[in-house]
Amino acid sequence: MAASEIRARAASAVILSVLVFGALVSGWDLAYATIIPMLGGLALWEFYAALENRGIHTFRRLGTTCGVFFLLASWAILSGRVTRIGQPLFEWISMLVLLLGLLTRQVFDRSQATPVITIAITILGTLYVAWLLNFVTHLIYFPPAGDNGRFLAIFLIVVTKMTDVGAYVVGRLFGRHKMMPILSPKKTWEGLFGGVAFAAIAGYLLVTLLPEQLSLIRPRWILLLGVLIAATSVVGDLAESVVKRDARVKDSGRLIPGIGGALDLIDSILFTAPILFLWLQFVHLT
Repeated sequence: MAASEIRARAASAVILSVLVFGALVSGWDLAYATIIPMLGGLALWEFYAALENRGIHTFRRLGTTCGVFFLLASWAILSGRVTRIGQPLFEWISMLVLLLGLLTRQVFDRSQATPVITIAITILGTLYVAWLLNFVTHLIYFPPAGDNGRFLAIFLIVVTKMTDVGAYVVGRLFGRHKMMPILSPKKTWEGLFGGVAFAAIAGYLLVTLLPEQLSLIRPRWILLLGVLIAATSVVGDLAESVVKRDARVKDSGRLIPGIGGALDLIDSILFTAPILFLWLQFVHLT
């Protein structure tokens, strides 16, 4: 990686960190209602655009609109601004509306040579990006955490991104054995272990420094949780690599200097957010 690209990535990381963590620490609900749907919409658009560049048609506008609406409406329900419908019922209705909407759209659009693939890829995009990203909102408004739910989101982002930092640093210094050269030529097993170590250390430090805000994360389990999030983060990154390799693109977009697109930014979080949410559900219930 060239020095200029490293500087661009570092600058982008600092600016994004200030914006995201500032919004989370502030506890300003409207910031969540802006940042999460915006990132989800951009990432969805990039996902569809990458596949269309490969010649795979999608209902890009419909899929992106549905994804953004899902994230916004879900925020309204989870934050308590809408109380007449529960979150589980809302998600079922959303999936029903998306499926019926796509099938109806296909009835009136006979220009597609592969209509089933078009519908399937559009649904995949909304599930992969919008539905998985919505678990960040679930963490922010996780009922047992009360007003400290935003610190669960901070924990998630820090541990996930420290996995990337650890994998990059250790892999660059000591990487010798390629992990999956076909999907991601630069990833090594040494980098994976480095990412796991950085994630576990970052998680332990956060729980130590913020014991009250992160009281739902039990210290005795932090090592295992860090390993689980780190491993899932790597899988999430590789999953996006599958999409980019099939689309024959290096990055999902050029929105963020040194990083790529919105999907490049959140690819790992799409996998780690539901894992942390399910972990907290299990720990809380037991």
